[in-house]
Amino acid sequence: MIINQRLIFLFFQNRFLAMKFQILLFTLLLILGGCTSEQTANQEATKTKVSTTSETAEMAKEETSTTPSAKKEPIRLGKAPKRLEMQETIEKMHENLMTQMTSGKLNPKDIDTYYKKSELYMSIYGDTLAAEYVFNAADLYHGIGDYDKAIEMWHIIYKTYRDDHPKAPHAMFQCAFAYDGALGRKDLAKNLYTKFLKTYPDHELAKDATALLKNLNKSPEDLIKEFQKKNAQ
Repeated sequence: MIINQRLIFLFFQNRFLAMKFQILLFTLLLILGGCTSEQTANQEATKTKVSTTSETAEMAKEETSTTPSAKKEPIRLGKAPKRLEMQETIEKMHENLMTQMTSGKLNPKDIDTYYKKSELYMSIYGDTLAAEYVFNAADLYHGIGDYDKAIEMWHIIYKTYRDDHPKAPHAMFQCAFAYDGALGRKDLAKNLYTKFLKTYPDHELAKDATALLKNLNKSPEDLIKEFQKKNAQ
């Protein structure tokens, strides 16, 4: 009886150990499976990251290849038909205004239309030709006595182009000269003459700016006396 009990005990003990071994084995399999899945996921993520990086590098390469390395000088007539058409329209308008000036019948509304078209062209293209158009508009406004509008146009040119266009120093000088003579704003004229000499000391108009600055606060009578005195020497 004791032997049978012992056998039964050993039998169940072996069954228990076998079940414990199976549970342990199953647990190990789960752990190994989780590690494998994680490793696979990491590999997939790495592949995706490498793929994304390659695509980004490729896009950057394409963008760099299509971006010009240096700014090119604007072509007078450009290549776009709309640009060419706009230039031809503005130039025909200017020719018409020159004809009006010759006949002595400048139409202020036509000047306004010409200026607006020129300003639009400048805002779209901003090339050196745009400065010519706006400078012409300033001259036209000056011609009809609209000095404030002329100064506004010249101001736009020398602020926008400064060292990039030969009209820029002329525009600054014309602003100073208009303040000096037409509007009598000696203070503003003095500031601009001084600024002109600092910005463009070697310009062909520098001597004129120096002389005008020197005689800025002198009356016409004083200037006549100085002129007569020089001639008498």
